Amino acid sequence: MRILAVALLVTAWAPAVRAQGEVPRPEAVLGFRPGTAYQLADYAQITKYFQALAQASNRLRLVEIGRSEGGRPIWMAVISSPENLARLDRYRQISARLARGEAENEAEARRLAGEGRAVVWIDSGLHATEVAPAQHAPELAYRMVAAEDAETARIRERVILLEIPVINPDGLESVVEWYRGNAAGPYDRAPLPRLYQKYAGHDNNRDWFMMNLAETRHVSRVLYQEWFPQIVYNQHQAPPFPARIFVPPYAEPVNPNIPAAVMEGINLLGAAMRERFAREDKPGVLSYRHYDAWWNGGLRSAPAFHNMHGLLTETAGNGFAAPRLYRPEDIPERFPDGLSAREPSIFYERPWTGGTWGVRDAIEYMLTADMAVLGAAADRAADFLLKSWQLARRSSEAGRQGDPFAYVLSPEQWDRPTALVMLEKLLLGGVEVERARDGFTAGGKTYPAGTYVLPAAQPFRAYLMDLMEPQRYPTIQAGRTERPYDITGWTLPLQMGVRVERVNGGFQGALERVGAIDRAGRVTGEGAVALLDHRQNAAFQAMAELLKAGAEVRWTAEAFEAEGRKYPAGTMVVRGGAEAVRGAARTSGAEVRLAAAAPAVGAWKIATPRVALYQSWTANPDEGWTEWLFDNFGVPYTLAHNEDLQKDRLRDQFDTIVIASAPADSILHGLRVGETLGDREQLPAVQRPEYAGGIGIRGLYELDQFVRQGGTLVTFEAAGEAPVSHFPLPLRNRARTGGFYAPGSLLRITLDTRQPGAYGMPAEAVAFSTGGAAYQVTLAPEFNQGRREVRTVARFAEREVLASGWIAGERAIAGQGAVVEARHGMGKVVLLAFRPQFRGQSHGTFKLVLNAVYLGSARWEGPAPAR
Repeated sequence: MRILAVALLVTAWAPAVRAQGEVPRPEAVLGFRPGTAYQLADYAQITKYFQALAQASNRLRLVEIGRSEGGRPIWMAVISSPENLARLDRYRQISARLARGEAENEAEARRLAGEGRAVVWIDSGLHATEVAPAQHAPELAYRMVAAEDAETARIRERVILLEIPVINPDGLESVVEWYRGNAAGPYDRAPLPRLYQKYAGHDNNRDWFMMNLAETRHVSRVLYQEWFPQIVYNQHQAPPFPARIFVPPYAEPVNPNIPAAVMEGINLLGAAMRERFAREDKPGVLSYRHYDAWWNGGLRSAPAFHNMHGLLTETAGNGFAAPRLYRPEDIPERFPDGLSAREPSIFYERPWTGGTWGVRDAIEYMLTADMAVLGAAADRAADFLLKSWQLARRSSEAGRQGDPFAYVLSPEQWDRPTALVMLEKLLLGGVEVERARDGFTAGGKTYPAGTYVLPAAQPFRAYLMDLMEPQRYPTIQAGRTERPYDITGWTLPLQMGVRVERVNGGFQGALERVGAIDRAGRVTGEGAVALLDHRQNAAFQAMAELLKAGAEVRWTAEAFEAEGRKYPAGTMVVRGGAEAVRGAARTSGAEVRLAAAAPAVGAWKIATPRVALYQSWTANPDEGWTEWLFDNFGVPYTLAHNEDLQKDRLRDQFDTIVIASAPADSILHGLRVGETLGDREQLPAVQRPEYAGGIGIRGLYELDQFVRQGGTLVTFEAAGEAPVSHFPLPLRNRARTGGFYAPGSLLRITLDTRQPGAYGMPAEAVAFSTGGAAYQVTLAPEFNQGRREVRTVARFAEREVLASGWIAGERAIAGQGAVVEARHGMGKVVLLAFRPQFRGQSHGTFKLVLNAVYLGSARWEGPAPAR
């Protein structure tokens, strides 16, 4: 962690010694006032301004909290009075001690709360194409540092503001560079043709319990291990048109794991915002609609499960920096959900009737919301601090009462390294993890030493339970289920294939707190041949490293026995140097067994795969997460754009082509030249000609030829509609015709583990679906069995398909194909009817992708051909 003070970087929370000097206005450093039409400040400019503030003022310290995925520093401005900054470590300790429930009793908690300062987090620029928040950041900092009015002085005295000027610096740079090349021209609003954050794009606000991104991990460390702010305010654009800003309270439903006192505190802060907007005569404030309190995984939602008041606002904006005049006739009669947009209601008390709106207007609205939140925090600073202790103690006491008392992870797991990954994610989120020094008994079952225990008696019990337990999305409003804002099911053990046992009654054992998870792999036995269990995701990481080092790798096609041990079909047999094997095990986390000789069974000889991953000019997070999967598991790949897939002889270059989930129409046609897309501000976006279109008929033909000539085409969820509709495959998508709908839920699947595509998988697993597909084979069974035109590797469960979340039309997909391999000429199409790599969360189905990719490049060695 680094702090900027008087333009020097130091390595500790050193007390500020400089006095308040002449504080520069944002325009003096940026060269224009934030919000000026057609002007956007880039990350270097915003950083330069905050550095100037740190040099000029003793009311601000600038701290580097980490580096982005692109290697840029992420800055946090700590703003308060000079006296508070001089005692910053003490106030941080108080906030942490209360949030963890460590004060011995209420008297001590009240004393600490009275001594402490409310800690408020305000971030900007998470979604980079929502340009106003980052542009507003200098204005907020300037006001908090330079203003001398009584309200701001009171805030500085009672509040420590943690302001993140740009939480996604890579995205800001990408968006500003793109916009400057288009500003004030015919393509002023051309959509960015790539993801604005590595791997995730817009999904960077969907990573807040999995923490796959560097930015998420850095922020989570500050939130849950260092500062424990009582208020976490996350700024976005834009609300449903024609509202000018959405502020809490949120819409139904509410997640039952969020403490009621947290929800009421959020409502209180939302009321403070609403009241301030009314007093400042700023209309168009919307509440109680669209953005619900159900989902976990966002920067405003995950903190609510940590006893913090997670706030979201969505301020109106038209994407980039061009202002627009809205006439009265542009204002619709109703919002998309049917609420009147012209008549006052409790949800929308003073309708906005139109006028000119641009980035500057959005900045003014955000500053109003900022001051409302900071003012409420100053007024109730001691109360917010005491409340964090009360909630922590209440959570711990509820855990001690049991139901659940703890969650237990036995060392015996299907995929032990992945179980350790899950524990590591929980630790990053502030969950307390314990490990048994000796064996113990709980819930009538005996567990060995080394068992991990997640006690429910801990401050963030709500967060733990929400990730461990299946979600049951409620039916509300007279039997009608509201369309969810985001996904409805995310249970971590189900997604990751980890066996977690809930223990309701109390038990005792020799348990010790775990500060870090040791995920280093292990090598046992002796010999020149390494055997890797295909059940381990980490085995793929080790295998990729060994292939790169020149080792020979084979996957056995049948079970075998070696040196008194039984090994299943799919076991990875590696011939290579012992040191290379040990190094690969250590870095991957895989567990490896050495043997004297390789088994004499048929096998697939594995080669480094030649993979093309389709990347359209319509930014697709599902494609980005596929890059994340390949990068994390060492799969080399080439990004192929529309023109790349329109070339002939694709089979000479690639063994496998992967298309992440996207509608078939988008894959084939993309955005056409001159096509416009209406957004929430009713302003069309025109695609630049060089990024228009999709793979087209030519690309479809070349994909067809690629497969016919022996290639493997792999599609995820919605992308499967392209080959199913346009190749002569004997398949039908039942999800499209049977009324099936899944708004992001976890579904049960059964697998034929005899098939190579299911190597390493259990007979039953859980897959993540957004309702895209379920495949029915249209060939007569006897014909298909003889020709082997289609193999069903996995099916959706025959009954009780839903594991977590909410679905409609379950009967349409029950028993239908979830993973299907369809022969096409000399090659095959592998269709996964779900998203096997969804947001880097669904570790339990990663192997289905990795198997398909490696088998696409494998060569059979054995007594008879195998498919």
